[in-house]
Amino acid sequence: MNMPSVVGGAKQPSRTRADTDPVVLERKVIMPGEHLVSWDPVEIVTLLGSCVAACIYDAHRKIGGMNHFMLPDIPSVAPALTDQTKPLRYGLYAMERVINDLLMMGAKREHLVAKVFGGANMTNTLENQHVGRRNAQFVIEFLRRDKIRVLASDLGGINSRRIRFNTRTNAVRVERVASADQLALRQDRQYRDQIQADPVDGEVIFF
Repeated sequence: MNMPSVVGGAKQPSRTRADTDPVVLERKVIMPGEHLVSWDPVEIVTLLGSCVAACIYDAHRKIGGMNHFMLPDIPSVAPALTDQTKPLRYGLYAMERVINDLLMMGAKREHLVAKVFGGANMTNTLENQHVGRRNAQFVIEFLRRDKIRVLASDLGGINSRRIRFNTRTNAVRVERVASADQLALRQDRQYRDQIQADPVDGEVIFF
């Protein structure tokens, strides 16, 4: 098995039983271009290919959220967009949205920590490697600039990841299942096609 690369020097999360919380939580699934924060403890689940997900957590308030974005870049029309119309396909908006939502729920920026995942080059092509690597580099740099400590990162490689984030304990379970690789690749392609069919005010997107 090809082991994933790690961006930014953060340690890889354990691949043993990372989530030992005996409490059964309601499961919430997010798709590319979505995010979720919750007052109530939940398990947030997503499947990643070349996309990246950031799990952001405030240990004092015990609240957390996750996003799932495909592109680090932002469109040239960004200044004209309102918070509610900024497309979460972009890492910048996806990160801002989940952090701002947590702050509105009472989290404190100085208490936030992060765990980040994804950015795979699943087809072993230069095209996919470019997107996945840019996503991974973006999220590490964004968190560095915002002074949010990265507790764990599992980025790069050639395999998909299913992420299960427990917002009660901040535990994240990373699953690599070979049968999920094609599903993640198909999900990436479908979302890419959706983006190409619905650009933001004339933006041009390159993959």
